Amino acid sequence: MNKRSLSILFLIWILALPSFAQKKMVLERVSQIATSQFVYHYIYSFKDKGKEEKALMVLQVGNKAQRFSSMENYLVDSLAHTFNNEPQDTKLLSRKNMEIRRQLDLRGDVRWTLYSNYPEGKRSITDRVFMDHFETVENNTLPEWELHDEQKEVAGLLCSKASTTLYGRDWVVWYSEKEMRPDGPWLLKGLPGVVVLAEDSTGSFTFQLYKMEKRSTPILHRDKEYIKANRNKVLQAMKNYYDNRAQYVSATAAGEQMSDLPK
Repeated sequence: MNKRSLSILFLIWILALPSFAQKKMVLERVSQIATSQFVYHYIYSFKDKGKEEKALMVLQVGNKAQRFSSMENYLVDSLAHTFNNEPQDTKLLSRKNMEIRRQLDLRGDVRWTLYSNYPEGKRSITDRVFMDHFETVENNTLPEWELHDEQKEVAGLLCSKASTTLYGRDWVVWYSEKEMRPDGPWLLKGLPGVVVLAEDSTGSFTFQLYKMEKRSTPILHRDKEYIKANRNKVLQAMKNYYDNRAQYVSATAAGEQMSDLPK
């Protein structure tokens, strides 16, 4: 069973819970941490067990903080912000959720959200493994870039080449000095121009810019009771979940309500 099927089953289970049967509930609790000046839209391609997945991603850049997340999370949190964290009719929420899903041509399973300079001077990444919500806080360091005397046109923009190594993975990026800003997807930033294309050496991960806007939008943080953990522990928890879902579920609070899951 793939991740998307699991997500659908999880949604069906949520809809069946007594709490959802109530007339009203809060979609998500969010707080505004900054305001964007620029918004960049990327296509994120990644391989999951040999199969290529694609997701639309949004990078919001403000003076105080940045956020990089899936378009789906961006739209859900933006909707939650308009609701002002107030409970809404569950039928309305269900309808709005389906409207968001219909807007997305590409819906790869991207649950994490990266915040730069939040907390101040740090970066944080939030993620979800089944019903556990994790947060990792790290120093907000920039990659060490090597600039190359090589150029090519990408998406109609003349771009220059740069390379770096992050967490043992080699990356080649193409950035445009037409936009003299150090912005880029994920941790791939700090260059003398906006990152237009980024590819890792194995071809497993790609970020492709397809739209950029100068636009003011609220940069939102999804407020949860996060489990604080370093990123390696989060990734290990994710591996444990997909290797043995029943055992992982039984170790959570949900396991007490779902003890009849197949072993």
